[in-house]
Amino acid sequence: MPHSFPLDRVPADVIKRLAGELGTSKPRLVAASETRLPSGEIARLVTATDPERPNAAAEITVTESGVMRPLAELERMFPGARLFVPDFPVTHEVPPPRKRSITIDPTTNDWRLNRCERVTEKITVTVPTSSAPPKADVYLLADTTGSMSSVLASVKAGASVILGNPALAGYDVAWGVGNYRDFPVDGGAHNSYAFAHQVSPTTAVAVADAAISTWTAGEGSDGPEGQLHAMHRIATDPGIGWRPDSKRILVWFGDAPGHDPIPTALSGLAAAITEASATTDLTDADITVVAVSTTTGYPAALDDDPNATSFDYAPSVPAGAAGQATRITGATGGSHTTGVNPGDIVSTLASLIAAAVTSIGSVSLVPTGGTAQFVESITPASYGPLPGDTEHVLTFEVTWVGVRDCRDRDQEFTGTIDVVADGVVVAHKRVRVVVPACRYHYSVEFVAGLNGDHREPGPLLPGRYATAVTIYNPGTCEVKIEKRFAALIVDDKAIGREPEKVPAKPFAAITLAAGEATFDDRVALREAVGMSTGLLFGVVDIVSDRPLSVTATHTAGGKENGVSITSRTIEAHRAP
Repeated sequence: MPHSFPLDRVPADVIKRLAGELGTSKPRLVAASETRLPSGEIARLVTATDPERPNAAAEITVTESGVMRPLAELERMFPGARLFVPDFPVTHEVPPPRKRSITIDPTTNDWRLNRCERVTEKITVTVPTSSAPPKADVYLLADTTGSMSSVLASVKAGASVILGNPALAGYDVAWGVGNYRDFPVDGGAHNSYAFAHQVSPTTAVAVADAAISTWTAGEGSDGPEGQLHAMHRIATDPGIGWRPDSKRILVWFGDAPGHDPIPTALSGLAAAITEASATTDLTDADITVVAVSTTTGYPAALDDDPNATSFDYAPSVPAGAAGQATRITGATGGSHTTGVNPGDIVSTLASLIAAAVTSIGSVSLVPTGGTAQFVESITPASYGPLPGDTEHVLTFEVTWVGVRDCRDRDQEFTGTIDVVADGVVVAHKRVRVVVPACRYHYSVEFVAGLNGDHREPGPLLPGRYATAVTIYNPGTCEVKIEKRFAALIVDDKAIGREPEKVPAKPFAAITLAAGEATFDDRVALREAVGMSTGLLFGVVDIVSDRPLSVTATHTAGGKENGVSITSRTIEAHRAP
């Protein structure tokens, strides 16, 4: 079983040999491991890069006796042996966990919303243990430039451990595979390709394993790589083949940051690819990014300064900043694991993928259908990340508002409130919103009682007043009527003079058959304002579901003038 060997204990003659192969006087040691050969002798594998050419890598083996050989030559001496490759435990199938569904409460909604009416409801979403979306697409994206040799060797040897992880039992996991190098793509002088999409998400594990087995380390030229181009393609190219109803997870591992920007002259696209644009592409596609920084390249690996040792993209001016992987994973609800050596890469990837599949990065409520227009706000916007090993009870506050004008008939709208976990609908409730038909409003100014002499001028001259409102049903159907009154002056006291406001309060309801009539006067308002002899002034609103004939008769008498009587027909206004 190989294990890491301290870089500071690598013999000087080994460093000199690596320097010669790289053509530099100061090689940078990036990895060292030792193992016991089938012969019983201990051997070490040491990898180094040229600091001026980060992807120019060289590796050499050295035995206890001091014999140095290329790895391929040593492997030929022991056919079939897995030299410097970790031994991975045999996995055993475990029964899939019994999963309970995510639930939403209440399970239905029926609202009647007039224009501008606003209601708020509380929605509870319960996320049981191990209830992540059952379908997940995991896309493995590897940096395959020159410095990644030892990492790729371990991943290829341990692919079955990653793909066959028993922690994923009970989940429908499809595996996608791809790898990236960089621009310029010039037939190998710098790079043979920038991004190679190898396998669309598939449940055929053998196909994904075979694709991983083709990975080889090479090229790359300068330090930063072309992963932003790879992410753009993975997020936007329909040919990638994400399943439409699956949680999408991009597992990205490498040892160097990405060029930012990638200019149009190299990519051939209409616009430059930047960290910001690639992040937007990923979030728009609901892709969660799980990043792993290995120890084989830059000190901070995926998070290092992308402008350092960047020379392939001239005359494009580098504009990126350190911290790419941390920002991208943070924006997509993923994670960034750092300092992973070749010996730990397989176990790290296996555990991170299992955690990503079985947990939930984000849970939100999404209104759909005809009722979505009535949703004014949902608070909070989302919850997450949510570990899969515990139950979560999430509370959302949804505000509904009437946004439709009434019409002659009721308007009915249907839709749902969906619970979306990592881009997948996992529960929903049915919603029905009815906008009630317009009704007929007959609004009549009402004045009754004695208005005496007052020092403070009022709205009416001194005198005695009375109002009678007649209501007649001229149609052939019965009419349901609701009566409201907004009292502005009661017993000579103004209670509704601007800026004060008073609501119209219901005081009676009645049904008139065809050809029937009734009337309202001060006596009819006693339940709304009580009996009094002082001045009463306000607005009567007669609301009906069918047209009426409404008249208002006003009587006024003063000290010096005679009695006057006026009558007028009240026109209807259509409103809820």
